Amino acid sequence: MSKNTIIYLIAAVAATGGLLFGFDTGVINVALPSLREQLQLTPSQESMVVGAVLFGAMFGPFISGFLTDKLGRKKINIIASLVFVVGSILAAIAPDTNSLIAGRLLLGLAIGIVAATVPLYLAELSPKDKRGRMVTFFQLAITLGILLSYVVGYIFGDAENAWRLMFWAGFVPAIILFVGMLLVPESPRWLLTKGRNEEALKVLTQLRKPDEAVAEYNETLKLLEEERLNKSSWMELFMPKLRIPLFIGIGIFAIQQFSGINAIIYYSTDIFKSLFSDSQAALATVGVGIVNSLATILGMQFLDKWGRKPLLYTGLIGTAVCLGTVGLAFLFESSLPAGLRQMMLVGGIYTYIIFFAISLGPLGWLLISEVYPLKIRGFASSMGSFNHWFFDLMVAISFPLMRATSLGKNGGIFFIYMIVVLLGLLFAKFVVFETKGLSLEDIEKKYN
Repeated sequence: MSKNTIIYLIAAVAATGGLLFGFDTGVINVALPSLREQLQLTPSQESMVVGAVLFGAMFGPFISGFLTDKLGRKKINIIASLVFVVGSILAAIAPDTNSLIAGRLLLGLAIGIVAATVPLYLAELSPKDKRGRMVTFFQLAITLGILLSYVVGYIFGDAENAWRLMFWAGFVPAIILFVGMLLVPESPRWLLTKGRNEEALKVLTQLRKPDEAVAEYNETLKLLEEERLNKSSWMELFMPKLRIPLFIGIGIFAIQQFSGINAIIYYSTDIFKSLFSDSQAALATVGVGIVNSLATILGMQFLDKWGRKPLLYTGLIGTAVCLGTVGLAFLFESSLPAGLRQMMLVGGIYTYIIFFAISLGPLGWLLISEVYPLKIRGFASSMGSFNHWFFDLMVAISFPLMRATSLGKNGGIFFIYMIVVLLGLLFAKFVVFETKGLSLEDIEKKYN
């Protein structure tokens, strides 16, 4: 088996965490109709059921931030897989709303953990010329998980206790993640931080050519020695020399989430129901998942060829145009021909998904896995993950509230998202720096 094959197999196993991330965040979109009917959810209960995963995910980074550097990237993902298993079972058998919320809180906790640790793990195992593509496996898995949740929703949509069957489906990838993580190696960079040098070199030799393995081994050892002399700690993240990486970890996820992506992921079915029958709306939502996955695969081909900044510019401009198109479809709803309005809404949303999936989607997780020094990388990646969930929760709470106001009726929500995306161009120009073709050690030297 070639070294590239081994790396891709490891990436596929680890990225199962992303599949669970996507499934457990996307499944609520298709489960809500059945839940509303069977549990007689009030609006406040519905909000809690939707937001429970996001709230739980905000606490995942606090757990993983410390444990990822202490226990290792592999062990923390094994722990997360067990939390996924328990959360999936509890959500599926929930006798009442409170039990369902508890199950989704556990699922959110596990999502928060894998969102911080899987991209980090993939970045540390990947050769520099494949790092962008390998870390983007995580984003691809997220999109496949969302698609899977939509397909499961379409299959079980008319079944009795449909929502229970949908939540049970999440149990299967949770078991796959648990078994798979038992079989993959630990991060060689983490092993070196713990003085397990022989194990680290053995892993590197499995994944690199002999001369590349030795060179990376020696370079990492040198950096660790410099960090020990400089007495680095996680508090270094808040020091002036790491101000730019700190801003990147906050800014990339603020723009990603306030571009409105999860307003579409969580509520696309409701949006499409204003245009189509219930079954057609469900199929249109499945289409969102398909387009999202295919576009992510497309984006993977360009991250290590074009670079991070060119793709970010492309995605920001493209999503801004699409958001403006969707906003205009709502604003001029009464005066537009039905066919044109339908084209603007469906075409705008689908094209938006394409631009997002090749840029803002993967770049958030990729950048936070690259730009921090090794000794604080676990903590810093967890902080980046927390930023993601904090902004995600703000969008999930604010979107339904804004929909009920004039902003929702005249498309103002989408114009707000468009303005945020356009401001992101300034962030891309003045804050983000190019990491294409640089080793993690080369990136770290920028701060020393």
